[in-house]
Amino acid sequence: MSNILEDNHLKAKYVIIGNSAAGLSCAEGIRSGDKKAKIMILTNEKFDNYSKPLISYFLAGKIDLKNIFFKDHDFYKKHSLTLLKDFNVKKINFRNKEILSWDDKKVIYEKLCIAAGGVPIIPQVELAFLSEKEEPGNNSNDSHIKHGRSGIKSRIISEIDIKNIDGIFTFTTMDDSLKIKKYVTANKIKESVILGGGLIGLKSAESLLSLGIRINIIEMSGRLLPSSFDKTASEIYEKAFRDKKSSVSVNKTIKRVYIKNNKVVAVETGDGKVIYTDMLVIAAGVKPNIDFIDEETEERKNLVFLRGIKTDKYMRTEVRDVFAAGDIVENKNVLKNSIENIAIWPLAVRQGMAAGQNMAGFFKEYSGGFPMNSVEIFDIPGVAIGITNPDNFDKKHLEIITDYNRDLNVYKKIVIFENKIIGVLLIGNIERAGIFSGLITNKVNVGKIKDLLLKDDFGVIQLPAEYKKHLVTGDAVAL
Repeated sequence: MSNILEDNHLKAKYVIIGNSAAGLSCAEGIRSGDKKAKIMILTNEKFDNYSKPLISYFLAGKIDLKNIFFKDHDFYKKHSLTLLKDFNVKKINFRNKEILSWDDKKVIYEKLCIAAGGVPIIPQVELAFLSEKEEPGNNSNDSHIKHGRSGIKSRIISEIDIKNIDGIFTFTTMDDSLKIKKYVTANKIKESVILGGGLIGLKSAESLLSLGIRINIIEMSGRLLPSSFDKTASEIYEKAFRDKKSSVSVNKTIKRVYIKNNKVVAVETGDGKVIYTDMLVIAAGVKPNIDFIDEETEERKNLVFLRGIKTDKYMRTEVRDVFAAGDIVENKNVLKNSIENIAIWPLAVRQGMAAGQNMAGFFKEYSGGFPMNSVEIFDIPGVAIGITNPDNFDKKHLEIITDYNRDLNVYKKIVIFENKIIGVLLIGNIERAGIFSGLITNKVNVGKIKDLLLKDDFGVIQLPAEYKKHLVTGDAVAL
């Protein structure tokens, strides 16, 4: 394994941009068919690898740094991989097959897999810089700020501000987790504002709560985890936050962040409420990391679909010898029969493996997937699988069944379309999540067992006989 560029111009038959789930699975896929050719992996991070879903557990102190790696230190040597850390891709010249870094290094490839993952979305929030005597909210209506009549300097927040202003963080990388941990310890933080109540926001809240920090979540939509939760699921967690003297504000956003002496001191919501805090976590979601693909080129037009890089069933893009995998990709959502960006770890692994095998000359199909998310806050676990808010489905063939035990914080929701389960939401009791996931994956007809799905004793014994046979033999089935 190599960590240092000895020459500013390096070549490899296979180059992978990205060193996480998709990138390393791609390397394994290549090695399954090509044992000798050079594979080079580029990452803008300083770590060998780590499991991104575990950064919240590291921040909470539940696991050590040594236990966050999902591939051991011998992985790169075992597979004869060259790893280039701190390689920040500036541009790809697809015609010359060159990858350029911001510090003028160049890597030349024969075949390329882009698995660069996602980057945080930075919303259009205003920074207001206060003097020693000024206080948040005083004379700071929009017109004052815009025209400067109050004397308060302001600008829209940028990625550079997040790096340079004390107390503002994103939460998508291990480096983010390390910075937050250091800041919380050094400043004895007791309260934090989190902008965003999606998966990243809830994961960061889960970690900070474990450290004894009071949380204020501000979410633009009408519920937490809006892509997966419904109002009932959200209210279970909203109540749990309130019971712990934390707060959740839905249908709100932050319009202004106040800075004094280069530190966050407060935020102001759209309705004018000022919340004093020493820390802000921006968790407004992620977007595919495609900024290094020049917007003015024909390749950009061919590569990018709606929110990410479009690929075929072999993970090929429309640019010759270029593949893509992971959170950067738009591919098939099998439940909607649509092309979407589904940024979850298991699909990244599958996509990366397929991309690598196809780069090595096999014809390995990626069949698509569907969303799955899980959280656990205040010892209340939650799992959302598939389509849990089926707004665009024909209601004549749609059935939603629910069961809610308010006292136990147990909520079950099953979404059925044409007698097949397309979505499951489980809060408080997630023991049957694996069974439901299998029923969704295999498109099992549950018409005869719908009345059993919500029962506490529902299990394998109630499943259709043909599907139980599939569980034993491993043969695919669609009833």
